[in-house]
Amino acid sequence: MKRSSLVRILTAGAGIVLLGGLTGANGTFAANPGAEGRLSEEQRRRAEDLAAKFRNPPDSAKPSCFWWWFNSLVDKEGITRDLEEFKAKGMGGVTLVCTGNDYGVEPMPRGPVFLSPEWRELYKHALKEADRLGLEVGVNFCGGGWDMGGAWIPPEYNARWFVQSKLTVTGPQSFSGKLPRPGPRDGYNPPHFGNVSHYMTWPEDKMDYRDTAIVAFREPDRGGADLGEERLKSLAAKSNRKDADCFIPADEVMNPPLAPWTTSPSDTPIPPAEVVDLADRVKPDGSLEWEIPAGRWTIVRTGHVATGADVRCVLPEVGYVLEVDWLSPAALDLHFKNLGDVLLADAGPLTGKTLKFLHTDSFEDGYPNWTDGLLKKFLEYRGYDPKPYLPVFAGKIVGSAEISDRFLYDYRKTVADCMAEGSYGRLAELSRQHGLEIQCEAAGPSWSGTVCMDALKNLGRCERPMGEFWQDNTFILNGQNKVGKQTATASHIYGRKTASAEAFTSFLPPWGDSPASLKPTADRAFCEGINRFVFHINRGTQYSFPSGDTILISPLVPFCRAFSSGDRDRSARSRPLNTPRSCEPALSCSRRRHRNTGS
Repeated sequence: MKRSSLVRILTAGAGIVLLGGLTGANGTFAANPGAEGRLSEEQRRRAEDLAAKFRNPPDSAKPSCFWWWFNSLVDKEGITRDLEEFKAKGMGGVTLVCTGNDYGVEPMPRGPVFLSPEWRELYKHALKEADRLGLEVGVNFCGGGWDMGGAWIPPEYNARWFVQSKLTVTGPQSFSGKLPRPGPRDGYNPPHFGNVSHYMTWPEDKMDYRDTAIVAFREPDRGGADLGEERLKSLAAKSNRKDADCFIPADEVMNPPLAPWTTSPSDTPIPPAEVVDLADRVKPDGSLEWEIPAGRWTIVRTGHVATGADVRCVLPEVGYVLEVDWLSPAALDLHFKNLGDVLLADAGPLTGKTLKFLHTDSFEDGYPNWTDGLLKKFLEYRGYDPKPYLPVFAGKIVGSAEISDRFLYDYRKTVADCMAEGSYGRLAELSRQHGLEIQCEAAGPSWSGTVCMDALKNLGRCERPMGEFWQDNTFILNGQNKVGKQTATASHIYGRKTASAEAFTSFLPPWGDSPASLKPTADRAFCEGINRFVFHINRGTQYSFPSGDTILISPLVPFCRAFSSGDRDRSARSRPLNTPRSCEPALSCSRRRHRNTGS
């Protein structure tokens, strides 16, 4: 098998599905060969056109790849050589991903500082060379890592969690005093994994506490307003305060929040109409002035804090930088202004011509569950005021157990809608203004696996819906990729021509696969409806190092060299000649974050 055979096989495979779609609803790809005499002239023309495109697929049907600029360690010669090799191997384009090398085995040298004049010259060179070669380019939309964030994101535009405090008082009396401020991690007691455990200790003075609402209610004389032990077990899941890793089975995600709450004979619910809004009686410092009516009252103060969720695999010079608030269009606007405007300015006339899309990776920012203005969005999306029901988050029954349960469902839907519209929808809107599309792994696999998202709605906001599949059977459930059919379904529902996937991601030894092992993985993805592959590991190369070592080979060539050998052991041992050992981890870096760091 020739070096480029596998890429061309996969190109043709994707073309079967994609080109078939281009023939129209009455296409003739599946026509019975014996029925040729009954074909109309238009049907025959379509069949001939499809056959010609299958023999020589157009660029729109060719696979793409993630083009990793680890530590920005690239130069112009390497950029040109990479792109020429991509073109020669049948690739249709690249997604430029500039990150650190956190998950390599050894340190590696650094290239130009991200967004510095030197880096921008390399970026412009890459676009010009891609234009010369007829390759499309997308850019990972993050300030030096993934998913979306950068040094320009302040805590107020970071992902948010809601927090609450309670104070019980007795009336009648004139109350004057400060309300207790919620603790920055109050209510977030379940075990934490991966990214969430990483930022649970983020400094309190950076958490940017902000009030949302302050309400009070009279406690029933005989009690009975508490959820009780059994219903309380599912409150964390129903209020999106339960973490889980990205491998959690779907039923373990969905069953706890959907388990119905039913009324108990001992329940004495709080009437929604009797919940008092105290917002106009509270000063900015949290001081309350209130003439308390008779009875025993509980005051619930609800606010929100920055989670501290940070960019992953960040560039060395960037340091600890925050992710955007995924529920806030204002946060997305700020991100676009600081990163998108630079990328577009440097692309110039190649915007929309060669620079075709912006990309985001699978969601890995924990479980944000609030944003500034969420109550207004709740009223807009659900049609009623949520403030009387905020005590439900604190373990109280408002209206009835069933009504409280329905409120929490509406809350989760609102969080999901805010993500779809405030993040993916807003990114698509801003990109379209400049003639760009968005390619997003907008439905996971997610870390946390419990984040409130509407997968189809997220994907539907993207012109290029994208999932992922792995070569080492990660994210396989009941014999299927977890986000294969889901992506294809979104493409069908929203009328997209492509269903893309990050392809062949793996923890397996580098260069250890051959066409014999890769083709079944590809076939499964095709059968699930994926019709566009984005190969995961293709490392951007630099040709001159201080040590005098040079890389003389494009990242795809070692893959092809391995593909051409039927000896799996020999293929696994192969290494490009003259490759400095210090850079070998970068050349073979796979997505170690889920298994080793949980990020």
